[in-house]
This record gives sequence, structure tokens and C-alpha cells, in this order.
Amino acid sequence: MVEIPKTCKAALLEEYGKPLQIREVAIPEVEPMGILVKVEMAGICGTDVHSQRGDLTIKTPLPNIPGHETLGRVVKLGAGRTIDVAGESLAVGDRIMWAHIDCGECYGCEVARDSLQCSHRSYYGYFPPSALLGGFAEYEYITPRTKVVKVPEELTEEEAVGVGCAFRTAVGAYERFGGIRFQENVVIQGAGPVGLYAAVIAVEGGAGRVIVVGAPETRLDLALKWGAHHVINIDKVKDPGRRKDEVLALTGGRGPEVVVECAGVPAAFGEGIDMIQKGGRYLVMGQTSAVTIPFAPGLVTGKGVTIVGASGASIPHYYKALQFLKNKRTKYPFGDIVTHKFRLEEVNEALAVMASGEAIKPVIDNRGR
Repeated sequence: MVEIPKTCKAALLEEYGKPLQIREVAIPEVEPMGILVKVEMAGICGTDVHSQRGDLTIKTPLPNIPGHETLGRVVKLGAGRTIDVAGESLAVGDRIMWAHIDCGECYGCEVARDSLQCSHRSYYGYFPPSALLGGFAEYEYITPRTKVVKVPEELTEEEAVGVGCAFRTAVGAYERFGGIRFQENVVIQGAGPVGLYAAVIAVEGGAGRVIVVGAPETRLDLALKWGAHHVINIDKVKDPGRRKDEVLALTGGRGPEVVVECAGVPAAFGEGIDMIQKGGRYLVMGQTSAVTIPFAPGLVTGKGVTIVGASGASIPHYYKALQFLKNKRTKYPFGDIVTHKFRLEEVNEALAVMASGEAIKPVIDNRGR
């Protein structure tokens, strides 16, 4: 039997705009169907940076334990919790990942059958310390309603951790979009984790050419390793008109059939509409800002563009992303997305590195604690 301590260390957001504080917090009792995990690795997301600064539109009560993209090893299973969503048996020592918490009872869950429409959805990384529902900690509690999936044994933590946010988001968005049609040319706007995963999905989905537009060079280098055919560095090609000209030259002068926005910069939306070919499709998944930009709606009707917005994902997308990684891991260096590793006590340094754009995916690495 694994010995479980009464308390553990966790990084708390106690005041917006201030550094996180390492505190000792209580480990809750495991309820029937609940799970207690030891956090192996927790990814740092751009959302964590915005949350720490207080920039998010919705501000959650403080203090809380941030961290919503986590991989944990089971140390205790509550009564009745015996399998994951794929029907595989669960045991102490298994590595798992988990989705956010859906109520399973509202219109969105039961009629629309879309957990993203759940009226009472709650999110890991935004709860008070007593709940221990955040990844920036030594242990994390998984609630009875939470759906979980085992991480394939073949995958390293570095390969799998991106599923916790960026990769499952891209998988869910492409599903809503209807995927890539055979030999369509695709432009990916943004070379962060979401853009990188969006690029490799397009490559494996049968795209003709995949062009990644973003920066810095290290991210574009990884995009090429993950199968992108061309990259355009916005630090070097600063003028959107010149970037459009390069894209047109690579797509027979017509523009791409598909543009996928993963940049999160409001101006990227107008640039994407401008470069897409007539009858093209635009998948928008990076936009979260309330900032407004000038835009000519006539471009949408004039070009006959289909625009699909998507954000978030549910447990099937975690499962499919993990299976993709397992099946393609010998073809692409998926673990290279983790560029910086920090101890829990170095969480503020990790957030700073993420904010600077220096890292692709910094992580809190608890292995060996």
C-alpha cells in the first residue's frame, strides 16, 4: 500500500499580479469514485500566465491552485472506480489524464450531448486549496464525476503532457471543423503548442501543403520536424502583405483552402480571411481576447468563406490524442515540445519563461520528489 501524507506542497495564487506562493495544504479524503494522484508533470499554459496576472475575463475566487494540464500517477482509487473511459482497468501506479468536470445532468450534457455546453462545467486549476484540484502541487484530487483516461505505457511524460490542453484542443477543434480534405493546402497561424499540434494533425490528415506562420525560430524548427512543409517567420517577414504574397506563391496564386488560426492575436483573424481562397474554410481556435479590430464582413460573403469557431475539448479528444501520439511516436519527436523543466518551487520562473515566449512548453516536473 502506498503511504499517503496528510499534507503536500502546492503553489497558490493568492493575489492577482503577484508571485505564486508555496504553501502546505491538506490532502482530502478520497470519496467513492474519486482518485488521488501524485502529480508527475504539469504543463504551463499561456492561460496560466493570464490568470496569474488577472487578465482573464472571468476571475475566480482567490486563493486557488493553478494548473489544468496535468499527468498524474494513481496513489488511491475510491470505491467503485475500476476502469477508465476506454474500459481499461485502473490500478494504483497507473498514469492518467483527466478532463474538466461536467455535471452530466443539464441540457448540454444530456440533450445536446456536448460537454462543452454543460451549464455547470467546472475547471481544474481554479479551485480553492482545500479542494486540491490544481496541477501545481505534489498531489491532486480527481472528483467522482471526472472522466479519466490511462496514458499508454509506450509514451513518456514529455510526449504525453501536451494532451492536457493544446493537443486535445486541436483534436476537438478539427472534429468540429470536419477535418482536412484530401490534398487541401493549409495555413496554420501561430507556432505555439496549439499551432504545432494543429500542423501535425493536418499533415497526417492528408493535407497537400502545410504552411506554418509564426515565431520564434525554435518553434518553427519543431513545426518542420513535425511534418510542416513550409514556415514563415513573422519576426523576419513583418508585413502581413508580404506574408500573404509568400502564401499565394506556395498555393498556386489562389491561397489556401484552409486557414487554422491558433495565434490568439486579434489581428491574425483579418489576415487569415484576407489570404484564404474563395470557397475556403477558416477554423478559429486561438481567439480569446475581447479586443475589437476593423473587419470587412463583405469578405466573408464575397469569398464564400465558411468560418468555424472552436475551443476546449472533452474526454474522447484526450483519448484520441494519446492514441495518435502512441501510433506516431516513432515518426515525430513529440517529446521535444517540452523545452524547459522546473521544480514546483520554481513555478514563478516557469511562468516567466512562458510569458517571455522563450519556451515552447515549460513544465513542472515532480518526478523524483
